[in-house]
Amino acid sequence: MQFFFTTYQFSAIKKVVVAVFITLLLACQPAVYQKTQDSSINIIETTTEHQQATVLISPYKEKLEKEMNEVLVLSAEEFPKEKGKPETKLGNLVADLSMEIAQKMHDGNINFCLLNFGGLRTSLPKGEITRGKIFELMPFENELVVVSISQDSLNSLINYLNRVGGQPVSGVKVKFSQDNQEVKYKYRKNDKSLNTTYEILTSDYLANGGDNMTFFLNPISYEKVGIKLRDAIIQYCVEQHAQGKQLNGKIEGRIIYE
Repeated sequence: MQFFFTTYQFSAIKKVVVAVFITLLLACQPAVYQKTQDSSINIIETTTEHQQATVLISPYKEKLEKEMNEVLVLSAEEFPKEKGKPETKLGNLVADLSMEIAQKMHDGNINFCLLNFGGLRTSLPKGEITRGKIFELMPFENELVVVSISQDSLNSLINYLNRVGGQPVSGVKVKFSQDNQEVKYKYRKNDKSLNTTYEILTSDYLANGGDNMTFFLNPISYEKVGIKLRDAIIQYCVEQHAQGKQLNGKIEGRIIYE
């Protein structure tokens, strides 16, 4: 058998042989290392800068810690953060103090207060209650507002309480009868409402429809009380302490399911 190679085939074979030869030649050469640019970090310099920053912020840190550790009031009992209950001591406490503070700043024209359990982020312990603990309880910048709503919106509010199983309230008592769907409620009346509009104290977050409280949307009127909810809690604690009082919890049957 004879083999015939065209000029093109021979040229291709030649190129492959040359490529293999060059590869073998390079493999036998010693490795060459190139020095890269020095990018090391001086640990001493970094540590010095960190120390300088620590010294700079130290006075502010100490001031903040001192402020957060300030004892505002003593609590006679624990106020636990609880779920699945229509009424809790913690919810009643915050709703009641919100009403008390707001009444002083809003001419008393408030029917009742409605807040939400989800906004209360931690329990309050028995004993010393510090400013920092109140920040843990209410870390949000929510403001207290008074929303004026119609009878239809009030009915939606009551139905909402029935549907979600309760929320923190003050100034109102609601009784739900599950057998015949009867709903009975009574609230703090005032001359301004005349049973045609209802002034509800709440937070701006809830007034804007937060936590599915859509009955607050499109209100008759909306007014800021002029204080954040967290600041109202702090103010109440300070006032109680100045009067020699401690925090005490209560369960009053504000929302009842029969």
